[in-house]
Amino acid sequence: MMRGLVILAAVAAACVCVSSHIVPAVRFQATRQAPPQLSRSIQEFALDLSIELQDKGTVVFSPLSISNLLLVLLLGSGGATFRQLFDALMLPPSEPSLHSHFQTLFESAVSSNRNVTLNVANGLFIQEGTDVLSEFTNNAKTYYKSSVFSLDFSRKAIVAKDFINSWVSNRTHGMIPELLQEPLSRRTNFVAANTVYFNGTWANPFIPDFTRVGDFNTGTETIKVNMMQSDMNVPYVNIPDLDAHMISLPYKGNQYAMFILMPKGNVTNNLQDLEYKLDSDIINRLINNMTSIDINVSLPKMRLSYKASLKRVLTDLHIDTIFSRELADFSRLTASKDVWVDDIVHETVVEVSETGTVAAAATAFSLNRIGNSRTFYVNRPAIFFIRDLRSGLPLFWGRLIKPEPLQQASGRA
Repeated sequence: MMRGLVILAAVAAACVCVSSHIVPAVRFQATRQAPPQLSRSIQEFALDLSIELQDKGTVVFSPLSISNLLLVLLLGSGGATFRQLFDALMLPPSEPSLHSHFQTLFESAVSSNRNVTLNVANGLFIQEGTDVLSEFTNNAKTYYKSSVFSLDFSRKAIVAKDFINSWVSNRTHGMIPELLQEPLSRRTNFVAANTVYFNGTWANPFIPDFTRVGDFNTGTETIKVNMMQSDMNVPYVNIPDLDAHMISLPYKGNQYAMFILMPKGNVTNNLQDLEYKLDSDIINRLINNMTSIDINVSLPKMRLSYKASLKRVLTDLHIDTIFSRELADFSRLTASKDVWVDDIVHETVVEVSETGTVAAAATAFSLNRIGNSRTFYVNRPAIFFIRDLRSGLPLFWGRLIKPEPLQQASGRA
């Protein structure tokens, strides 16, 4: 009997002028040169994913989570399947050291910071009796901190679904309680799941008493949202070549920051035109050219959620053999030849509120202390991303089109 492999990703986050000419990036992965650093490769892959996710509404996902899962697949793949994954991720040429390189990058990104929690977990759920190669499971544990569980998908599909959902919910602190809504196929013999949980406290908290109802123009309608606002001194860059500007909102400890890249001019919900002009080098250059200024910032208090099957998107990025019964090659994962990927499901939830901690809420700023300062009002569609500043690793990437209301700060930044 042929068996299927399902890949799952669940991500939760609680939060939370350049004069040189910018040359538009080429957005076709086959024609670009691979960046030398793994974090830049993951940033490029994030842009490719975002461009291919053609949803008209808000899109938010974790490049760290999806790349992590695909790298676990890479560990177990061979032949054309290996080559497709390797090429689409634009990985450095030396595969033997690749996984140890990611391990170092990953450990740097999740280093201890009492003001920020970043937890990444991999779960490998294997059908009882399946012949999974010990070298694969050992390497998955070593390089990707993967835990291995034995489940019975064929006879106890509902129990298996509930076990995986509970595992995901526990590691996302309940923010993603039900990643799987239906039992998996009884022919499933391997499920790989990845979770990312991020909880950060703003270095410059917004003051809850200053939050007011304001207008947000989605490009098709104007809606009312709770707008947080404060005067603060934060990194900023004006970008005339993109007709945009960008702000950085750091988290305490200054290892992580949220960046908001917002177009100027006419309001539009078509942010992909802006994304087409970006690549990892341009993003790095923009960040390096930011300077700290006094600015009045207004940002929706919001919840951003997104769930999608990535099968079509990855196929469009020329990762297709993994979904083929005839062509999938997971010869470094199992001795069985009848293993392929049924689907890759990704869900992300991001909550952005004023402070995240009671102590931070005690810090007060006057909205008028700067006077006629610059303003950065996020009252229209914008690109945002959360980044590890030391490695450049993108933890989250998204297009904010229509913020969902966050009814309560829930104690998270």
